[in-house]
Amino acid sequence: MSVQRSSNTDALRQRLAELGRKQVEVGFFETAHYPDGTPVAYVAAIQEFGSPQNNIPARPFFRPTVSGERGAWRENMRQAVAAIARGDVRLVPALTQVGLAAAADVSTTITRVSDPVLSEATIYNRRHRTNKQRNQSTKPLIDTGLMLQSVTAQVTDK
Repeated sequence: MSVQRSSNTDALRQRLAELGRKQVEVGFFETAHYPDGTPVAYVAAIQEFGSPQNNIPARPFFRPTVSGERGAWRENMRQAVAAIARGDVRLVPALTQVGLAAAADVSTTITRVSDPVLSEATIYNRRHRTNKQRNQSTKPLIDTGLMLQSVTAQVTDK
């Protein structure tokens, strides 16, 4: 009986130690670029905070999601950690699932942003492009769809 308990305790300690060496990151990563090479993370930051010198107003989507979903994310993580500690799930897949759920929340917020509205010049430019990316939408943050598709999660070492 004590051999089994010791073995279980050692396994739990090992899982918790491994958990302490990992982190979940949600956002736009180095691999995501627009066709011209512009990093998606760069464009997302401009949209999040605005660029007054370029007449681009802030259209926050990341910070409001973090603020609104923090409690749900904490609960998702608590459940994942409990399952990892019990040995019910493997660490990286469980943390990845938590991160992808958070990324989905960010994506949902992106689709809900409607203010400030696009300028007439932006709408005109979207509608009159000469390439395949012509867009009739007047929806902020949704032009080519690449930013929306690029928000994701990854589990990394601390």
